[in-house]
Amino acid sequence: TFDFDAEYLRYSVTGQNALGFSDISRGQYGPHEGLKRCLDMLARQNIKTTFFVPGIVAEKYADEVKQIAAAGHELAYHGYAHDARPGIPEAEEEANMAKAEAILEAISGKKVVGHRAPLDTLQTYGVKLMQKRGYLYSSTLKDCDWAYIHEGEHPVVELPTEPGFDDFSFFYFSYADAHTITCSYSAQYVYDMWKDAFDELTNEGDKIMCLKLHPQLIGRSSRIRMLERLVLYMRQNGAWIAGCEEVARYVLAQNGKEADADAVAK
Repeated sequence: TFDFDAEYLRYSVTGQNALGFSDISRGQYGPHEGLKRCLDMLARQNIKTTFFVPGIVAEKYADEVKQIAAAGHELAYHGYAHDARPGIPEAEEEANMAKAEAILEAISGKKVVGHRAPLDTLQTYGVKLMQKRGYLYSSTLKDCDWAYIHEGEHPVVELPTEPGFDDFSFFYFSYADAHTITCSYSAQYVYDMWKDAFDELTNEGDKIMCLKLHPQLIGRSSRIRMLERLVLYMRQNGAWIAGCEEVARYVLAQNGKEADADAVAK
């Protein structure tokens, strides 16, 4: 999966007023350069996956988001302005969802059915709101290595993530906040870590591995090459690589449940 949040990721981490232009430009590397490498790699490997896109990014970088949708990838909710404040009032967040959904749906022609909270800040009412708005899945929580269902009148599948499977943990760099200078890891180090994790999860046989990637980070030349090596290795060892909507529908079917009628693509 990819979080296409451009400079708004950095605003959330550090604060908009604390960033200089150089740091903002690191975020803009995603739409300006990194995204093309990601889309080209996905095309070479014939992978359709999920891009979590804040509404404001879809407005500012509309052409780039149109390229994502035109390549057959799913667009999913990632906030409107990548606002990661804890305690956002429920009515405010529902308005954010409605606004962002309308923007993404106008680009893709498909209903938004997936949710990932900005900076993993899932509000206490988050699942309830997803159920109310007819979402199929969430991909934010960190409580296990397998997909499960938030039960209710409208079930929502959880596709857990993990900081160790997030390129942010290894490649994010900012002068504005000293503790986020972490880009000293080599692509080979991350490849070895992710390969080992994949091997162990494969041995257990009933798990998922949800990579959380950012075009501004993984889209650097050596890193996208590393990711493609990993994709090839995974496929050679039996992985099913799919987008979140496809996986969520599979999980519901395996558990004898049907998707909410509101979550059926237009």
